[in-house]
Amino acid sequence: MTLRIYEEVLEDIRSGKLAPGSKLKVRDLSTTYRGSVGSCREVMNRLMGERFVESRGMTGFKVKGLSAVDFAEVHDLRDALEAHALRTAIDIGDTAWEENLILAYHRLTRGGGIEDDIVSREARHRNFHLALIDAGSSDWHKFYVRVLNLHGERYRRILLPKRIQNPDYVAEVDAEHRQLMELCLDRDADRAAVLLKRHRSRSRADLLNELHKLAPDS
Repeated sequence: MTLRIYEEVLEDIRSGKLAPGSKLKVRDLSTTYRGSVGSCREVMNRLMGERFVESRGMTGFKVKGLSAVDFAEVHDLRDALEAHALRTAIDIGDTAWEENLILAYHRLTRGGGIEDDIVSREARHRNFHLALIDAGSSDWHKFYVRVLNLHGERYRRILLPKRIQNPDYVAEVDAEHRQLMELCLDRDADRAAVLLKRHRSRSRADLLNELHKLAPDS
């Protein structure tokens, strides 16, 4: 039950259904998400650890806000972690890693086409990026990359919802995914690292621009 509630609350935070800065009361959450108060409190504590939720002292919790500073930190830290892990994976990845990467790419691009829903698409997108670094990365490394990936997804889904579902945009992004996969299979770490950085910076400027519109002084 706790895992179900965690996944549902996390999805509602990433989608913006639970808006940035909104108050979260455990008793209200237990009703909305059909779980015990104890389970909901446990979920809040986990989400605090992953920095999706913040404490309001004795009065409960709130959804973490969005800011240009926070986004830049999320983006740049993920860049550094993922670039290091990618080089390691290319260096030591075995046949199983290659096969898993090919399968993740196939699932990503064969999902639901232009009728694909955003939740499924983002999950497959996340799994592809995790497959890139799966060889040689420690559990800690993959944990932090996953959490930062989820935070980046939250910014994209809330601030650029139309763009990330545009079929032309998806096609362009997936063309880069294919190039990334092929460079990994060719064991070309230098070019793969350059492409990954360019790929990750695709929406960075647009997101920062949207955040500055929301808070011009941030």
